[in-house]
Amino acid sequence: MRSRLHLPLLALVAVLLVMVLAGLVSNHVTDGLDVAIIRVLRASDLVAPLAILHQVTELGSTTAMMILAIVLLLSELIARRPWSGITGAATIGLASLGNELVKGLMARARPDLIQPIVVERGYSFPSGHAALSMVGYGVAALLVARSGAPRGVKVAVAIAAGSLVALIGISRVYLGAHFPTDVLAGWLAGGAVVMLFAWLSPAWKARAGVPAASDPAGRRSDPPGKP
Repeated sequence: MRSRLHLPLLALVAVLLVMVLAGLVSNHVTDGLDVAIIRVLRASDLVAPLAILHQVTELGSTTAMMILAIVLLLSELIARRPWSGITGAATIGLASLGNELVKGLMARARPDLIQPIVVERGYSFPSGHAALSMVGYGVAALLVARSGAPRGVKVAVAIAAGSLVALIGISRVYLGAHFPTDVLAGWLAGGAVVMLFAWLSPAWKARAGVPAASDPAGRRSDPPGKP
């Protein structure tokens, strides 16, 4: 319980970091760092090894996230955890809307330092692929962690989700669609949403009248000796 109480504080820190980063970006403080990282990822000897990122990036698209939200909803319904599925899917959808709002407020143009491999429309900060993949795969990993799946499965899903989020973020810079600071802001914002979901979802479940005993993780947390 005590560790769960740290989640809102960590989410607040992540949001504050996004705000600080937005200020630095607006004042062009991060331009040098952005340019340096872009040039490293687009170095001629990395073009071929990183070409697979062209396919990986699609796993963080809005379409992929909407499909993931539907899969989470259906899988939780089948597992008789409808409230988890509904709140998880809704969190992904709301995160997508929130990201678009922030992009409109920042109105940062896309990178023009290199010839982009993928041409994207709209504004650049924060990266929607980075933010939504963090939210989508983060929520999915959390739901698996709270399920009755074997520990090995939970660990494997967490590692796979983290690796995928990292690769999707890197792909956005490699493809010329985003600055590195766009991706960092997306990761931070998405991480804040996942932490808030982890903190609030038990309370949402309680208000919906879902018995605590229906949560395998909740049963394991009962003090020894309780029936």
